[in-house]
Amino acid sequence: MENSAIDIDQPTNTNEIIETHSTIENIERLNLFVKNVQSNKKDSIRLTRYTTEGDPIFHDLDYHDQKLTFKLDTTQDKFGHGKVETYYCKSIQKKETSTETKYILEGCPDTQINELISISHNVDQEDYFAFVLKYGVGKKNSIDTKHHKIIKVLQNGETSVINDFQLSKEELNKIYKLMIFTNYLGEKKLSSKCNQASIIEYELTIWINSGKRQFEWSECDHSKDGKEMTQLALNILEILEKNPTYQSLN
Repeated sequence: MENSAIDIDQPTNTNEIIETHSTIENIERLNLFVKNVQSNKKDSIRLTRYTTEGDPIFHDLDYHDQKLTFKLDTTQDKFGHGKVETYYCKSIQKKETSTETKYILEGCPDTQINELISISHNVDQEDYFAFVLKYGVGKKNSIDTKHHKIIKVLQNGETSVINDFQLSKEELNKIYKLMIFTNYLGEKKLSSKCNQASIIEYELTIWINSGKRQFEWSECDHSKDGKEMTQLALNILEILEKNPTYQSLN
């Protein structure tokens, strides 16, 4: 199975990024905007952030002629200032650590607006986080962080099992970040239907705090959601395959 990283700069069909509490949709478009600004390419996007009451706050960014215009629209926020404010900034940067990704506006007249958005992917900040990924023909392989177990079908057809398997905190944070950037809490339209034999299937179950999300699909699902979820699974496996304990199964 060929692994490759998520192309977070891949253009999409919409210029709107949506953040609703713990979910973020179309984050790759924001990454592309940052890249375009740094390459001095004209671009425009909208970041719509919803308050806990469900009111939208619009953040419009436009870059051209080496000028970055930031418009903050709170007119639909019942508890906000109820006005449109325009700022002229110099640039935008994406700053990443192992536990957080921030998008920072630079050179703005008001430093209070510098932090456009901050996304935490620190599992220590959650009450509970675990997942089970089943994959392959018949979904006979699995990574189970809930019960600390790995099952892998070897090339000779035998099955190898590791009990008491632990991913490091760094590995869990990387995987949690991938899930957030795939908008795992959002609605997904996935399909397991396939006309070919011996297909690779996937089943991903995620427990986050008191919630649970479960997804099932196959490699034949070429929809946007299907491709994103397949890439998420491949990226999780890419992290797993660098784990020394997992490598001992080969």
